[in-house]
Amino acid sequence: MSTSYQFDLLRTYRYLRLAMVLLVLLLFASVTMYINSDSGQMLQSISASYYTPVRAVFVSSLCAVGTCLIVYQGNTDLEDVLLNGSGFFAFIVGFVPTRPEKSCVASAIPRDVRDAISNNVTALMSIAVVAFVVVMGIQVFATPASERALSKGAGAALAASVVAFLGLAGFYVVNRDAFLCHGHDTAAILLFLGIVAVVFVSARGLAFKQAREDGRPPRAHFWNRYFLGFLLMVVSIAVIAVTGPWLGWLDHWVFWLEAALIAQFGLFWLTQTLELWREPRREDAPVTGA
Repeated sequence: MSTSYQFDLLRTYRYLRLAMVLLVLLLFASVTMYINSDSGQMLQSISASYYTPVRAVFVSSLCAVGTCLIVYQGNTDLEDVLLNGSGFFAFIVGFVPTRPEKSCVASAIPRDVRDAISNNVTALMSIAVVAFVVVMGIQVFATPASERALSKGAGAALAASVVAFLGLAGFYVVNRDAFLCHGHDTAAILLFLGIVAVVFVSARGLAFKQAREDGRPPRAHFWNRYFLGFLLMVVSIAVIAVTGPWLGWLDHWVFWLEAALIAQFGLFWLTQTLELWREPRREDAPVTGA
């Protein structure tokens, strides 16, 4: 591999990671400008920005982040499957707007919104199937036999992703009205779960990497920056999602929960960009005998 090729590969990974950080900043900047504008107001959720002048930035940034997550090759098979699933759900979150009313009735959704959802989601589902077939074909026919096998964790994650996709697709086909009302929330939950799982997998990977460097067991390195980030995400979910609606101390708890998780997502990619500044990917295979 030539030095020029290696540098181009490294630079591509750098810019891909930085792009996700900048896309998060773009969304935050647009939402902040709207809230502080003369006609703006505090939003019930970041997703509610779909109904404001932020709409174009909201949808395009989600689609761009989704594309980056899918294109990005994870450090392990497991991480790659989680990134691909999260990227797909990001498209659904962007294409299916959250419903502002407390009790959604599909027939009351404006016709243009229903038509847009049907068009966009049908196209996305169709291309997702095509992409899956193409990738599986490449895996079987154009990948060396030594590289075809997935780890147990990746196999389980892939199976879970397929089940989640089939469930969401079945939800869309069988009960379109319910999907129009609840498809956004379902996809958003799956997206955030995938992101949190990616941070945990990165914590494990960094622990194995550090274990190889100093010979100590991986558990001695598990309290690293990514594991702390994972814990912060879990604590944010527990504190905001539980105490906010139940105790009534936070009227806009969904907004703050989304903001916290998205900000931590951006910080994760910034931290990983700095860690892997001089290498495309982290070699975080388990230590032999660990």
